[in-house]
Amino acid sequence: MMAAFFIFTGAARAAISSSKSYKLHSAVADNGGAAGASSSYNSQNSVGSPLGTSVAIGKAYKIYGGMLASSNMIPDVSVTSFNDGLITVDSTPTLSWAYSDKDGHRQRYYQVQVSKDNFVTLSVDSGLVASGGNDYTTPVLSTTEQSVDYRWRVRVSDGYDYSGWKTATSGFRLSTGAADVPIIWAKTAPAGQDIPAKLWQGCADPYMYWEYPVTGVRIIGYSYAWGDVPDDEADTQSVSYQTPSSLLSDGVRVFNLKAQNSAGNWGDTASFEIWIDRASPVIGGYSPTNSAMISNDRSTISISVTDDHSGVDPESINMTINKGSVNATYDENSKSVIYIPSTPLSEGDNVVSIQVSDVVGNETSPVVWSFVVDTKGPSGYLIINNQDATTNSVYVNLAISASDSTSNVEYMAISNDGVFDTEAWEPYQTKKENWVLTPITGTRKVYAKFRDSAGNESEIVSDTIELIIIAPDTLITSGPSLLTRSRDALFTFKGTVDGCLFRWQFDNEEWSEWSSRDSSAGRKDLADGNHYFKVQAAKDVNNNGVIDLDEMDPVPAERAWTINEKGVPKPEAPAKKPFKFWKEE
Repeated sequence: MMAAFFIFTGAARAAISSSKSYKLHSAVADNGGAAGASSSYNSQNSVGSPLGTSVAIGKAYKIYGGMLASSNMIPDVSVTSFNDGLITVDSTPTLSWAYSDKDGHRQRYYQVQVSKDNFVTLSVDSGLVASGGNDYTTPVLSTTEQSVDYRWRVRVSDGYDYSGWKTATSGFRLSTGAADVPIIWAKTAPAGQDIPAKLWQGCADPYMYWEYPVTGVRIIGYSYAWGDVPDDEADTQSVSYQTPSSLLSDGVRVFNLKAQNSAGNWGDTASFEIWIDRASPVIGGYSPTNSAMISNDRSTISISVTDDHSGVDPESINMTINKGSVNATYDENSKSVIYIPSTPLSEGDNVVSIQVSDVVGNETSPVVWSFVVDTKGPSGYLIINNQDATTNSVYVNLAISASDSTSNVEYMAISNDGVFDTEAWEPYQTKKENWVLTPITGTRKVYAKFRDSAGNESEIVSDTIELIIIAPDTLITSGPSLLTRSRDALFTFKGTVDGCLFRWQFDNEEWSEWSSRDSSAGRKDLADGNHYFKVQAAKDVNNNGVIDLDEMDPVPAERAWTINEKGVPKPEAPAKKPFKFWKEE
């Protein structure tokens, strides 16, 4: 290698000659030349034309002419911004550094580079900038993703040497500025059991806690609300909230939460839905009702059970009848627990007990009631007039008795023909006075049947008595022709026994009063058309001054006629009832 030659101009300056090869010396220049040649060359530590001299170019090195110092301390640089790995929403961040130089040389140059793949490729390269400034504002950086990790580095020069690259250890994350949605959980207490979302459970004061899903983002606050949209005012900087015990009622409840980042932007609302059920099912009406009497020993037992929240748990039904467990089911359509007996229920009292839970496990208190099964009808008897053999009156007194082995006898029905088609049920009583027999002389029978509280009817019972009627018969002795032009009518009549009283009736008039003086009745100025006349005889046999039913002719005598001057065909007289009240011999 050729030796290096220095041509100095004076003590402080030298002109550098050009040759094919040079060595760079680091010694103080003097009139005798340079001492101590360097053995290597660092391109990063040789920049610029420090003293403004002309440059001599050799084949191996670029040598700057100028005054040579005995030594130059390399400057130092340190990163002072965007080195914490946090998110920024500034897409043109200003990167800054601190410069220092032990020689006291000022900063003459800097270069900044930014990369998102550890400097494999460069997002920004400032190039060599001749400036003593300590910051650099980047062009717009890419934020196509939610957040991008960037690293940056800087090097400086004092005009003699470069510092070497100083890389920001953590760099920064560039975000679009939009806040993300927090992730929410719930527990029964800070150290309690997890509460699943959208499942019925019994905790009404949940401990809510959450997490922001993007690391490095600086969140300045959260806004939350139960059952409403959170406002744009931060409620807390914490990541948890204990719900007051009196705040939430049973039902579907929604906790809403949103976050605000350091850019002042609010994110979308996150929600956590909690289903609360602390109330037991409600047991309503049941059938048969309490203390009811039923005649069916396989009657369906039905109990209304509802639960407005988690619903009735069919597997939780516990029903007993007379302390024995039975297999009841829950009908979702009718909202009822139903049991259809597979074997006959016990005759008499049946005690039912039921207890039900909902899906969460809230259990009702036992509900107990009873009803009576009575499948057998009452038994009884009836006696007419204290078992007298005969009577002259259609009015008789009935002695009645009935009983039931399980329930009470509530109703009875009495009949003269035993058909019980029009007879009404009436409250049960042990006496029935002035029952009216069928007014026909001969053997008369009275029938009775009974019904108990369960609705069971008894067999028909009866008793007989001989009726001898003493009432007179009524005869019409004269009257108008069946077809007449006369508007006047006169009827005469008599009874079959002496001392009779009579009453009569024309057409639709009311009956006249009883009279013992008159044996005839008439009307004048009657209108054209059909007319009717009735007369009834009676005798006060018992001399009590009152005509009783059995003292009057039960079938009054009747006559019909027609008045018409034009000779209207006469109407047919209605036939008289084909029976008399005299006993045949």
